[in-house]
Amino acid sequence: MKILLATLLLLTAGLAQAGDLAADHAARLKALYGDKPTPALFREYVAPLTSLGEEPVDWLPTLRPIAQELAKGAPTPLEAARRINRGLWDRVKVKYSTKRDKANQDPLHSMRIGMASCSGLSILLVDACRSVGIPARLVGCNWRAKPGNHTWVEIWSEGVWYPIGAAEDCAPDKLWFLPDAAEATDDDPRYAIYATRATPNPDGTVFYGWGVPADRVTDRYARKAPAPVGVRVHIAAERKGERVAVPFTVDGKRYVTPGPLQDLNDYTTLTFPSNQTFTVEMEGRSFTHQATPGAIYVEQL
Repeated sequence: MKILLATLLLLTAGLAQAGDLAADHAARLKALYGDKPTPALFREYVAPLTSLGEEPVDWLPTLRPIAQELAKGAPTPLEAARRINRGLWDRVKVKYSTKRDKANQDPLHSMRIGMASCSGLSILLVDACRSVGIPARLVGCNWRAKPGNHTWVEIWSEGVWYPIGAAEDCAPDKLWFLPDAAEATDDDPRYAIYATRATPNPDGTVFYGWGVPADRVTDRYARKAPAPVGVRVHIAAERKGERVAVPFTVDGKRYVTPGPLQDLNDYTTLTFPSNQTFTVEMEGRSFTHQATPGAIYVEQL
């Protein structure tokens, strides 16, 4: 009898919490940008409190006022999301760092420690967008043509999913990772591109490495035209083991390496004929390399 009573109390508490969440979700519809999301979009990409198996926490009271202020007056969900992405990080005091506790941190955890890697930043941005009714989801893959992986965000706006990089103020068609994403393929599931969802996919697809429900969205990113002639090589620089933004030249053309707050998968990428030798001039020093497919050169200063 005691066990039955305890079970009923837990069930009652759960229903009350569910009612509170339903009211919270309904409140998001008061701050929409563009058309209201369909019930399916709302269920999969607005209502969920988690994206990548992170701890489910009540982030709505913290993130909604910030997102509402930043997105006020935006004409479309995409523009609202870009305004949130532009102003969110100074408000929540979170920056990119691989020294974070874990990849899939919940947003309040990231705010407590002040740092997150690409997955944690993406979770935080997704939740901020969802807090004001903008359908948002995590997208990611293992790179096919170079080591590593990456996670970013997609925003549903005016009938289209648009990619944006968390903590990167860049137009959707100018994102640094798009050339790498263009190498993706569905022929090998390890190198496909996945987008998270709340409910299981009928075909059982899960987000690579995490096991949460997902859709494959490789076709939206994979290269449709022939690849550019030549091979792509990637350049970065470190000083005392830390990344630094440093100007450099190759064949008289000036470039800048990505700085410490940019994703570790982000490099200055150059294209050369296969096996061509080239020289990087940086801070009065010369570094000579050979152009081989997917080569990564991190200059030590």
